Amino acid sequence: EVFLPNAFSPNGDGFNDILYVRGLLISTIELKIFDRFGKLVFENNNINNGWDGKHRGKILSSGVFAYELTVVFADGNEKYMKGTISLVH
Repeated sequence: EVFLPNAFSPNGDGFNDILYVRGLLISTIELKIFDRFGKLVFENNNINNGWDGKHRGKILSSGVFAYELTVVFADGNEKYMKGTISLVH
């Protein structure tokens, strides 16, 4: 299984400040997050790194962002997911 929250709040309160991909026996990930215009605002290939709601060092405004996620598991199976994530301040 793979878990990616559908909302997070990077407001510095210590709760849900960074968006992480989580799951068991994951070998690799490819996460892409896009703004409402389809512009790539975050890309990540390391499961230990998460998105802090910033693009080029600047915090983005609250809104809904699209994502595409490809996960490869230790056994070689692959899972593709897409959906939306709400960034809330």
